Amino acid sequence: MATPSAIPINAQRDTFARLHRMTRGNRSLWYQMTVLQQPERARACGSGMKANSDRRPVDPPPVVELRIIEGPSVEEGKDVTFDYNANFFLYASLEHARPIAHGRVQTPAANNPPILTGVPASGMAYLDRPTEAGYFIFPDLSVRHEGRYRLTFSLFETTKEEKDFDHEPADGDLPPGVDFRMEIKTLPFSVYSAKKFPGLMESTQLSKTVADQGCRVRIRRDVRMRKRDGKTGGGGGGGS
Repeated sequence: MATPSAIPINAQRDTFARLHRMTRGNRSLWYQMTVLQQPERARACGSGMKANSDRRPVDPPPVVELRIIEGPSVEEGKDVTFDYNANFFLYASLEHARPIAHGRVQTPAANNPPILTGVPASGMAYLDRPTEAGYFIFPDLSVRHEGRYRLTFSLFETTKEEKDFDHEPADGDLPPGVDFRMEIKTLPFSVYSAKKFPGLMESTQLSKTVADQGCRVRIRRDVRMRKRDGKTGGGGGGGS
């Protein structure tokens, strides 16, 4: 088997990915990455003077799970996520969800890359719930312009022990000891103008679960939905 190799494993292959690699010490490692919490909506923060102070994060905050399994196969292997000696971080980038059709006249907006603001990188948190695994949480991502988008998450690893290094040299564009592993994408989500934004949703159970374990996630106990007359319903969201 090629090392490493990315294997699509289900219908929503972009939101669930698996990678296999053999290390210098002949360890057979399987990496499984899943988007557990999909972004659904956001309010465009614009690009003016108030953009940074009035950012509205993507809702709900994306959560990605990583598991590392050692063995000849995933089914026969042992979960070593908590024991494997390495550092991981996940980097988020943004792309348009609806590519311009071939031959169609593009508008200036279509030629401009989507702009993601906030904190696009997340280190891995080792959590016991909802299940024992590594988690990447993105509570501070905002999008400047309205439209339909997808997030791409790229996984990087800093390997600490020589026996766990790759057989082949690392990508020359990366710092020594840092390797790109794999990437996954979210499902498409909508970014609205301030006038059209339907409002924030109540925090999900997953957001509450990771927040209870010390992760920085704002929790809303109520639902703030925009009424037809343009006003918002519900009281002030209880952030924590």
